[in-house]
Amino acid sequence: EASRLARDLYLTGNPTATTQDVMVSLHGRSGNAYPCIRKGGCPSWFPGKAYVLPFSEGLLQATDGKRLATAAGLSYAVRGVTIIHGESDHYGYATLYPMAGADGTPGKIKNYADAMIELQSDYETAIRGVTGQTVPVPLYMAQMHSWVGDASVSFSAVTRDQYLAHKRAPGKVILVAPTYPLVFGDALHFSNVSNRRLGEYFAKAYAKVTLTGQPWEPLRPSTVTRAGNVITVKFLVPAPPIVLDTTRVSNPGNYGFEYTDGSGAPPAITAVAVTAPDTVQITLAAAPTGANRVVRYAFTRVGGSTAPGPTTGVRGNLRDSDATPSNYGNELQNWCVTFEEPVP
Repeated sequence: EASRLARDLYLTGNPTATTQDVMVSLHGRSGNAYPCIRKGGCPSWFPGKAYVLPFSEGLLQATDGKRLATAAGLSYAVRGVTIIHGESDHYGYATLYPMAGADGTPGKIKNYADAMIELQSDYETAIRGVTGQTVPVPLYMAQMHSWVGDASVSFSAVTRDQYLAHKRAPGKVILVAPTYPLVFGDALHFSNVSNRRLGEYFAKAYAKVTLTGQPWEPLRPSTVTRAGNVITVKFLVPAPPIVLDTTRVSNPGNYGFEYTDGSGAPPAITAVAVTAPDTVQITLAAAPTGANRVVRYAFTRVGGSTAPGPTTGVRGNLRDSDATPSNYGNELQNWCVTFEEPVP
């Protein structure tokens, strides 16, 4: 679905002779934590079996793609790798990180953000060796929100790190969209309709980066400032204006925004308001005095719910006004990603 919508978006408004061929291959695995999907993988995952490891299979697919394109007289380049991942790393975070790098450097991968940055770099290097291409190979990533099925924690380091990876590796690790607005079939898996909708979100990002040459930014903060008891957050907005929408996603309280600090008694939020097409103002009960001040969004578990999704899971109400057409009647507004940012 992602490749089809990306192609349709590209062809819209272009001459009728314009064409774009897209080849898609899959080498996903179920339940594999990062050490098993990265370069070198984890052969011990299936002892005694001669299974091809995920990363190696991806390179075999690139090799086959190159061969088929050459035989057809076409040029060939891999223009991206997509990943929907993080649940197993969430549950095993404390034992997985830090870990050695895929190159053997001790302690190189300190967190999940490091992991995604390493994965993108290793794919790009290996794929270029196969295809001879010079164009980059970005890693397109969905933000994981099914962690609420783990009743033992109030937030997920993986979800936070996915946002940080996007910020630390601009244009290389690309955060496509959060998944809290999607409907889940259980505490872990999307419904069939939501799987298709998520594919279309990937398509929007892919089309903008690959087919128009522009960077993809999800709805996320650009700056955070404070004047007394008022915190002002300006956002990068794909399609202004921003909206606080409590119809499509129910309000978890303060539209998903949180403020906390190291004082032990941070001032409460008394109001959240959109004050410009790209700006949200958060009013606190008093000017904060504690250290380590942060503003968060869609970050902390709501009550005791262990069911992800737009009415029960960790979530927020901030979206943009994107009217990108869907092939299947889905709404494709961009919802704000989960974030944690310092407050001055």
